[in-house]
Amino acid sequence: MFESELVREMDLAASAMAAASADLLRAVRTFDEERLWGRDGATSMTSWLAARYNLTRATAAEWVRVAHALRSLPAIARAYAAGRLSWDQLRPLTKFASPENDDRWAREAPLQSSAWLWLEARRYEEMRTEEVEQVHRRRYLDMGWNEEKTELYFQGRVGAEQGAALERSVLRQAEQVVVADDPFDPLQARQVDALIELVTGAQGADSASATLVVHAAAEVLTGEEGGAPWLAETESGERLCSETVRRLACDARIEWVLESDGRPVGIGRRGRTVPGALGRALRHRDQGCRFPGCERTRWLKARHLVHWARGGGTNLDNLVLLCHAHHRLIHEGGWSTSGHPGRELRFHDPTGRPLRTAGLSLLDRRATA
Repeated sequence: MFESELVREMDLAASAMAAASADLLRAVRTFDEERLWGRDGATSMTSWLAARYNLTRATAAEWVRVAHALRSLPAIARAYAAGRLSWDQLRPLTKFASPENDDRWAREAPLQSSAWLWLEARRYEEMRTEEVEQVHRRRYLDMGWNEEKTELYFQGRVGAEQGAALERSVLRQAEQVVVADDPFDPLQARQVDALIELVTGAQGADSASATLVVHAAAEVLTGEEGGAPWLAETESGERLCSETVRRLACDARIEWVLESDGRPVGIGRRGRTVPGALGRALRHRDQGCRFPGCERTRWLKARHLVHWARGGGTNLDNLVLLCHAHHRLIHEGGWSTSGHPGRELRFHDPTGRPLRTAGLSLLDRRATA
């Protein structure tokens, strides 16, 4: 009698878990479709879930994938909510079921083991052989500048294999991009930023930082411009806002061009790059981008918490690793930090609200590693 009561209790609990999971997946899909994760500085729904609920990125990504797949599979979604399908059955099922056979699989899948469903999913994923030689021969990439050399235009064409690889890389990278400005098309802006990161991020971690040629008043770096118009521009004439200059100057060689009446009168160089040994210690301590839920280990920048132009030291107590996206968010996006990078570092949105996460402090993570 006692055994049957335990079984019934577990059956009810498993059914309740499935129903709660179904509710969670619907909420995840809606939250992602409305891109509400961006309010907390996250680069994607995956990173937001990872930070909020202390999940691995793989688990968070699977929640997002399944949640979106269920939108076009209402019969399967109902079967899962009713407890007729387990999570281990649902995952492979959403990889190959379609709206056309949704009703069929909602009836048949509960009768199949999860192992059989995974085999079926792999069978559907097998690539079909097709003739691609002519498509490959038509590949091209064309690039050209406008007359003022302020914009580069490019277009191209590649075959299915190369196109799928490019699309997959850009879309994955775009999930980790934060758009700090207000572009005309945020989705396309994220994708082009992702492409640039992929191209420029090919350098190794110890490669030399870029040389930034700055034509500007010194007040640009210290943030003491007052009401003066911005005067920062690159060597080739592109104008830069002050926050962009300060972000680029966090870990760069700064080449100063001193001017008088619009004419250069002197050139100097001043650097605040992070030396190799200090950089290695910083990477060992932080392991990756410190923004909650990000977990990126490439395209990282060493950020001075107190900018070196304002007296901040280039040492571990004043440095933190941030990816390109979240480095931009801190500068151009108006976010800020508080706390100590070696213990607990907190991130605050432009209103000063601290980002709530379920993550552990750096010391806690080391203790549980």
